[in-house]
Amino acid sequence: MKPKRLAVIRFRQSRSKWEVDHPNPRGAGPARSRPLFATEAEATEHAAKVVKILEAGMPVADDPTMTLERAFERYFRAKARKRSLPEDRRLAEHLKAAFGKDTRLKDLTAGRIAAYRERRLAATSVRRKDAAGNATPLSAASINRPLALLRHLLRLAHDEWGVVTTVPKITLEREPEGRIKWLEPDEEARLLSACADSDNENLLSIVTVAMETGMRYGEIMGMTWERVDLSRGVIRLERTKSGRRREVPMRQVVYDALTKLAGAREGSVWPERSIRTAWETVVERAKLDDFHFHDLRHHFASWFMMRGGELLALSKILGHAKVSMTEKYAHLAPDHLRGEMSRTERSGRAVEPLLGTSSPSGDEHAAQVVDFTAERRGSSEAEQLIRNQ
Repeated sequence: MKPKRLAVIRFRQSRSKWEVDHPNPRGAGPARSRPLFATEAEATEHAAKVVKILEAGMPVADDPTMTLERAFERYFRAKARKRSLPEDRRLAEHLKAAFGKDTRLKDLTAGRIAAYRERRLAATSVRRKDAAGNATPLSAASINRPLALLRHLLRLAHDEWGVVTTVPKITLEREPEGRIKWLEPDEEARLLSACADSDNENLLSIVTVAMETGMRYGEIMGMTWERVDLSRGVIRLERTKSGRRREVPMRQVVYDALTKLAGAREGSVWPERSIRTAWETVVERAKLDDFHFHDLRHHFASWFMMRGGELLALSKILGHAKVSMTEKYAHLAPDHLRGEMSRTERSGRAVEPLLGTSSPSGDEHAAQVVDFTAERRGSSEAEQLIRNQ
């Protein structure tokens, strides 16, 4: 029996669809909703659910037939000011191809999403190859990014749009801790030499700015001359990942690289929109293994700390929202932990038992004296290089 009063079912001749006409609770969007259905059975089923929800005083889903494509259209309108919107659009196209753009959100079950995840786990990368030239498995990040966007979309559909009544469980892959990679002096020299020989005449300057400021790729490629203050020696950044303005001081080598650029100092600093091909070419020529442009940011931060820089200053230069984000570089400071060990050790000389020997006098406690105040060797080649400078 069709529900009465709270929901009315009618056939719309003009659209050849069944309509469910029902009110919405106060403050839950428009006063009424009129979703359409292909069959009378679907409309009746929805009407029964609406009546139950209305009687309980809960908000009603305003479009239970919303498809993945329509959901993303609404998502992009809602997120029009998001800086990473182009990347979201790319991931959205992937998800629509994987699940079908006309798939209803309510049909995206946990089992269906898990099956997609399993296919991705078995897939290989199009671009990344191993030493033998074979395609490598997709990284955890490549698997997680589309899933994270889909989870966010479904939560919006549930929490704000009222389109779905439940959000399926979506499990993400465990990602390894962010790596910290830097170049040794000989590797740095090879990279800069390869950049100097590149067909891209601005590549050397771009890489120099990245290597000597720690700025992100997007921040560098988005530089404009009006934000380059040569008189004060700073680069002003308005659009950053953290959403906060910041100024990055120039080292002399950065100042020299920018002042030597040809052309009028107006508009964009770099005419290039992308240096991906040129970058991959110089990395290969420099014989650097698995080195990405973002690693130049780690290179700057790592050597900043290894040369005695302060963690708080580094955090401000990098534009981290919290100092905790910068702490991954703290262990590279020359005195980190090692200085604390020296400060808290027992004063004077310590006694260390001899292992595997016996005393001529038969004393079981025969020992040798070890001077712990002697100069210690560095724990890495990088520390030795810093010490020798």
